[in-house]
Amino acid sequence: QLIQYLEANIWNVDDAKQQLVDTYEWRTKLDVDHLPVATKYNKLPPLVACRGYKHIQDTNFNVEPQLSESVVRIANCVGGDCFHKFDKEGHPILIDRTGYHNAKEMGNNVSTLEITNFQIATQEFLNRVLMPEGCEKAGKSIHSETVIFDCTNMSLWQFHMGAFQHLRAIAEIVQHYYPETLHRLFVVNAPSAFVVMFKVIRPWLNPRTLDKIHVLGKDFESILLEYVEAENLPDFLGGTCTCSHMAGGCVPKKSKFKATDKNEKVPTVYNEEVMDSALSDESLCGVLPTTTVKSE
Repeated sequence: QLIQYLEANIWNVDDAKQQLVDTYEWRTKLDVDHLPVATKYNKLPPLVACRGYKHIQDTNFNVEPQLSESVVRIANCVGGDCFHKFDKEGHPILIDRTGYHNAKEMGNNVSTLEITNFQIATQEFLNRVLMPEGCEKAGKSIHSETVIFDCTNMSLWQFHMGAFQHLRAIAEIVQHYYPETLHRLFVVNAPSAFVVMFKVIRPWLNPRTLDKIHVLGKDFESILLEYVEAENLPDFLGGTCTCSHMAGGCVPKKSKFKATDKNEKVPTVYNEEVMDSALSDESLCGVLPTTTVKSE
């Protein structure tokens, strides 16, 4: 939306126009509109666990034949993450067990191309599948997410420059081509190690992004509950939700996944057959069924 580019550039029309043109050219060059994304209608496996959404089933990450081998490697580095319901304003929530990430493995065993492809695919899933439901719930335009980083277990062993360079590449893509898609970022259970690492990351973030980051210690529950209903917030973050119907509860912790010979060694998130099919099958690109509102 145009307003995202205006807000990102503090209402400087010329700068907003240039960023919009850059985004259009980038999306055209990479054919981003034809990237496949999972929905419950097209049966593609999601890249991230999901809870509480209309257009994607409650699911955990699983190794499926449609996924590439690189996605399985990325999943083995991640401490656990999940798109988990909505905040009070209608923004989708992403909860990330940041403290359990294996940064060294991510830096050494995942390429920048693979991790940025993963991030782009996740952003497209967010925009095409989750945001429309947020708009419907809020009765207004929703184009940003609320993110919660849980830093439990974080220490300086996660300080790895290779992984930090991946993070820098992701920050550049999100800030330039997906402006104003972060609503708030809460960093909870933040230890002193986070402060050290954040000093490295901070220069890569623009002032508007920095303004949205709230670094909290261990007394964070009441603050989160100002923005998220208790039934939408996991109990380990101060809410009442347990997602007891799902293995791993609200946000499954890190697991060890094993790729098979069906998971192709390609830098894209899905295998070549899925990527090629998405060029002509719009259902694979996350097109949602239209809703007809009956007049009274």
